[in-house]
Amino acid sequence: MTAASPFRPGGEYFAPLLGVAALAVVAGVVSFLVFRRQDVTPPTEPSPDRPTVTEGSTAEAPEPQPIPLPTLGESDALVRELVAALTPHSAFAAWLIPDHLVRLFVVVAENVADGNNPSARLTPLRPTQRFQTSGAPNQPVIDPASYARYNTHAEIVASIDPMRAADLYRRLAPLIDEAYTELGHPAATFDATLRRALVNLLRTPVLERTPTLVPRMAFFEFADADLENLLPVQKQFMGMGPRNVRAVQASLRDIAHELGFAAASLPTPAVIR
Repeated sequence: MTAASPFRPGGEYFAPLLGVAALAVVAGVVSFLVFRRQDVTPPTEPSPDRPTVTEGSTAEAPEPQPIPLPTLGESDALVRELVAALTPHSAFAAWLIPDHLVRLFVVVAENVADGNNPSARLTPLRPTQRFQTSGAPNQPVIDPASYARYNTHAEIVASIDPMRAADLYRRLAPLIDEAYTELGHPAATFDATLRRALVNLLRTPVLERTPTLVPRMAFFEFADADLENLLPVQKQFMGMGPRNVRAVQASLRDIAHELGFAAASLPTPAVIR
């Protein structure tokens, strides 16, 4: 139960892009994988190398140049090289520290799709500052400084180049499919899992007001039952603060646009004031 709470004195953390999302392990990859095959109208003459676009789209995504892919077990070096080109942000290198990046991305995306908190798998993304509260001890509220812990995370996601992200997805898709099969889904498509992850992140409310917390033994809960009943991953994401949540969600939508998806097909988050 404690793992579901984003508010722990020891600094429980969550970094976006899972997913989808919506977005975490292979950085920008998590934010655009969901758009691979779902709700897409194929071109008149299908080609395995030609990207598809949604009906009504005004332009097609650029066709990526094919590159030879290593085996899944030897893919980390290539993945780090390609993902590093998504953003010039100086703090981005820490996101590429883990090994088995593609496999880890797939597991994290599945966690987010199922509504679970993937933070235990994302140790390199831990904020250096501790979670802080203010107000009365029996009715504490979140200190704005706790939101600031995630400013760099949101800046990195916002700096990702949407066109390069879409191109990278198409290059790495075979490795991602292979990693998903390894998880025990030989007959299922990874696209559906990533779509659920993205929807969970985009449905996360933007919490503009300062919520009251309920202190427990080793963590805090929301006093508002509607907030406390959100999915664990949504509570983690919302704990980044309204400014950062908006930035991450806007980046997800920008990448969706580059892949030809209509804005009307994606959920719009509620704003709680």
